[in-house]
Amino acid sequence: MENSNLNKMNELEAMREQMQLLKQKLDNQEIVSDQLLRKAMSGKMSWIKKYIWFELLVLLPLCTLNFVGLKMMYSSLSWWPILAILLLLLVEILLDFFINNISSTDWLSENLLQTAGKLVKMKKLRWWQLICSLPVAIGLFWWLFSQFPDDLRMPMTIGGTIGGVIGFGVGVSILLKMQRTNDELITQIHEIKNIKD
Repeated sequence: MENSNLNKMNELEAMREQMQLLKQKLDNQEIVSDQLLRKAMSGKMSWIKKYIWFELLVLLPLCTLNFVGLKMMYSSLSWWPILAILLLLLVEILLDFFINNISSTDWLSENLLQTAGKLVKMKKLRWWQLICSLPVAIGLFWWLFSQFPDDLRMPMTIGGTIGGVIGFGVGVSILLKMQRTNDELITQIHEIKNIKD
């Protein structure tokens, strides 16, 4: 009888050890899954950072060359509106870096609900950036077009308006894509939170 009790206790102890090992494996699996999910979320935001670098390294130099070429063609133009437009573009790019800044360490180390809060704030700041910068850009371009000689003012204004409408459309579509990316990530975070609770 003592032997059977001892065997049962040994079996129970072995089962406890196995359960403890299983629990540790599940905990480790949950941690790995959580880290993979966070890396995937961070990856979804990476296209935005690449786009901002594209703005800085490609669009800003191209715009600078374009405006310098315009000044060379029409020497009567003042440098002031050109410099103001290029400065506005640089400020917009720097604001894009500031507004869209969530580092990969934020995704890995922070509470995801705090990250979701940052994503919501990011969405609001993007809209404010558009609302504040659009009138300034329109004013600066009006200033530039008013500098052209009378015979060129109307064609340049029409061409600039068409280009501005196209640029505005492209810019808004990129903004909406950024907002959708944030919405998807916010939804994922809330789904994960609901599963864990």
